[in-house]
Amino acid sequence: MKKKVLPLLSGLFLIIIGTSSGQNTEAIHDTSLVAKPVVISVLNLHPVNLNKRKVLFSLQADYPEYYKYLNQENGKTERLSDNIALNEAFYFGHISYGLTDHINLFVTLPITSIHHYSPSATIIGKGFGDFKIGARHDLFNQNNFANSLTSGTTITFPTGRYKNISSNDYPIGRGAFEFKGDITGQHRFSNLNMIYSVYYEIRANTSEELNVGDETGVYLTFQKQIQTKYGNFGIEGGAYGHYNFKDKKDDTFITHTNDYAVNLYFGAWYTYLKDFTLRFGIPYTLYQNKSWLTKYEVIIQLDYHFDLIKNK
Repeated sequence: MKKKVLPLLSGLFLIIIGTSSGQNTEAIHDTSLVAKPVVISVLNLHPVNLNKRKVLFSLQADYPEYYKYLNQENGKTERLSDNIALNEAFYFGHISYGLTDHINLFVTLPITSIHHYSPSATIIGKGFGDFKIGARHDLFNQNNFANSLTSGTTITFPTGRYKNISSNDYPIGRGAFEFKGDITGQHRFSNLNMIYSVYYEIRANTSEELNVGDETGVYLTFQKQIQTKYGNFGIEGGAYGHYNFKDKKDDTFITHTNDYAVNLYFGAWYTYLKDFTLRFGIPYTLYQNKSWLTKYEVIIQLDYHFDLIKNK
């Protein structure tokens, strides 16, 4: 995936807008169990909360591929050579629970597997990352969820290994508490469904008093559902980016972390028996500063939506 990738993604994105015929909320939920449509993105955007006692369980795998890396010897970002391998895999378990019809609770447990090889060193990082808990609250919904808005709060605990590692170990956590607030909404046009989100994350200093830097970001995605006798299919595409705030005059910030990044992505999903959904997405990095540059990612996600207590 080189220069041809960007035009391909742009073309697919235009297809979504040009051929969409609106998202059918009746097709994406079982009315005997769920009163609200289940609207998610492969980027884990949730503009509509679950009803009371409903559960959404997701397993996600993220496999990035890099075409540039940070040369630790000269501090410059360079193209990967044939004798350098950056193999990374990130796995996430997400559980959302409808505490009430308007309040959802969720937890996220990440597992990281990293293997970086170069002639000078091999760096490995494997294990659990930083554990997250949070809640989402309905702000409003209108016209059968044609317009809806939720707010979310997430707390990240520094459970991933960060301290007491050798030069050949890769840290799998930031070593800092993080507090994130976001607003996520959706709007159904006559020919497509739009999901948007903004967030701000406050990051405390690490245990070594290093400044990680706060972060803000935005998401914009468009979805189209295709209902067939074989199941419900869908495609989505959009863009997202983030900016990391750090005081460059502060010599305690962690160097070579992202300052900002902009990505396009394309995704699709298939829903089977109204409860199981298989999703995949391919983000493409347009620009990423002071870090390894991503050629593309492959995101695979399995969602299982069910009622915790069956109605008698």
